[in-house]
Amino acid sequence: MLANPHKAVILIVFAMILGGYTLMAFNYPLAYIWATYEDLVGEWSQTYFFFAAAILSVIVAQQKSRYRWFFALLAIACSYVVLEEISWGQRIFGFETPEFLKARNLQGEANLHNLFTGPHKTLLKDLISIAVSVSIVGFGLLYPLLLSRKWKIALWADKLGVAAPPLVLAPFFTVAAFFELKPLSFNEAEVAELLIAVALAMFALHQLLVSRLGLVTPNTKWNRNDSLILGRWLIILLSSIVVAAALTTAGFYSVPANKARVDNRIENGIEKFAGRYERYDRCDVANKLYEMLLRKEPDRVYILRKQAACYAELGESGKFEETVSKAIDIDLQKYNGEPWRASVNQSLVRSYRLAGDAERADAHLAEALDIGISRIMSKPDSASAAYSYGRTLRLAGRDEEALEQFTRAYEMKPTSSRYRSAYFAARARLN
Repeated sequence: MLANPHKAVILIVFAMILGGYTLMAFNYPLAYIWATYEDLVGEWSQTYFFFAAAILSVIVAQQKSRYRWFFALLAIACSYVVLEEISWGQRIFGFETPEFLKARNLQGEANLHNLFTGPHKTLLKDLISIAVSVSIVGFGLLYPLLLSRKWKIALWADKLGVAAPPLVLAPFFTVAAFFELKPLSFNEAEVAELLIAVALAMFALHQLLVSRLGLVTPNTKWNRNDSLILGRWLIILLSSIVVAAALTTAGFYSVPANKARVDNRIENGIEKFAGRYERYDRCDVANKLYEMLLRKEPDRVYILRKQAACYAELGESGKFEETVSKAIDIDLQKYNGEPWRASVNQSLVRSYRLAGDAERADAHLAEALDIGISRIMSKPDSASAAYSYGRTLRLAGRDEEALEQFTRAYEMKPTSSRYRSAYFAARARLN
């Protein structure tokens, strides 16, 4: 390894990325959210690494090499990814999503990739993930491996000008391919994107020095001096991008409008990740996240119920009963003021079920169903009425009927992210 300092740098960077994300995921959930959520450090790092890969690929494409066309295409591909990452400027300038995209984009943003993938589970999304994963493994691991073994098909592709990344980058591509399949449901696809972006930037820099030093292929043996040169350039590239991503995040966050949007996204992230920690039997971590939310809004009944469920899982019966009682008291206060609201009755159904009071839960479920039917009959063209009734039907375990109502709401108002999410979630439950 000492004879190849640049390989040591590459492998150390891989270990730092994977180890850092693992450490954050296990012990520092808020840091993990900052490292995987949009408009924050991890997302800006991805953008800058793809941008660096595009610029370096443009330079490589200008060298006299049979790989020129390949790096020209890579530059175009990376540039496209950068524009998609910033939603074609929407993340920077904050313009409104065009109505056409708002109705069809699964995330309601001004980009193209979310026309096919997004936060909702679909068959097409799964197929795309599998195809992308297979492609990443094929390009980042199998192709350079077969080329090093001088297989005919790999030699033929190389002769055509398809550049192969050096084998030392294979861990980046392999782990990224695995994470792209989202086996952990822990935002690991964002880690995959970062690994790919870093690998492509290092690949392009690697190839640039290969061309300028006159080496035959990226896997040609390097002398120690050339390896030291590449190692230094890799360190400069990586450290510069990390600093740029941190400064961009700080600058973006300092703008009041952006700060409000990012804070809201972080709050949603805390809620989502708390649920994910629950699924992995880490109720201790989940409860810390719920405490963060309750410090800001102590009367959020949904969060109180989630926290109570964690206390039950941790065997803290006293805190469980105290938290459930608080949730029910808040629900009843709302019910006494607005007994005709379906959402208030729905919340009471959930709270009483958690407390083990099936009789009261069923009574409020019946009220909610009556309210829902009444609203549907009086306002048959109301997306809100269909959505609310769908939520009640879901509580009653009538999932097919719930899907019908969520579909009606979504079709009546396709630009609503709430109705879109409910529709896709209901469809996923039935598949």
